[in-house]
Amino acid sequence: MANKPFEKRMECLRKMFGPKGTHAAPHIIVVDQIKARGKKHVLEQLKAVETLGGEGLMLRKPRSLYEGWRSDTLLKVKTFHDAEAIVTGYLPGRGKHEGATGALKCKMASGREFSVGSGLSDKQRHKPPKIGSIIVYRFQEITRDGAPRFPTFVGEAIDKTEPKDADIPGDAKDT
Repeated sequence: MANKPFEKRMECLRKMFGPKGTHAAPHIIVVDQIKARGKKHVLEQLKAVETLGGEGLMLRKPRSLYEGWRSDTLLKVKTFHDAEAIVTGYLPGRGKHEGATGALKCKMASGREFSVGSGLSDKQRHKPPKIGSIIVYRFQEITRDGAPRFPTFVGEAIDKTEPKDADIPGDAKDT
């Protein structure tokens, strides 16, 4: 099936595992696919999926063949949030980052501490933002214990003197 276009692969899956398929089983569900009708439509679908507790969307290029690795025929669409934190320290690098900064120890405006290493360039790892400086980071969501999930360093907020947490509708602090 890998050499067939996406639509043909989906058709085969429905015939095999759909409600009346030859191999139908209660624990296998073939997810209906919706053709994107533009950016506005994608954003509406993303909001609907997130409202139901989903993480995001996967956009598949029409008629694309299966590729068993990262590919430009499949795109993840997720919501990310930006926030600011104060740098409180550093964690040492390991492996290829040994001898440099592995991650920044940070504190959110809420007081929650976390670390962020993803997004730091090699130059920034050797000359990281100073302790006490405010950084901008991007993340996917806030975990149950109040930490940012998958934080990524964006840059220093040289115009800020205090950190600001992201305003996320429906976040636990809103209820």
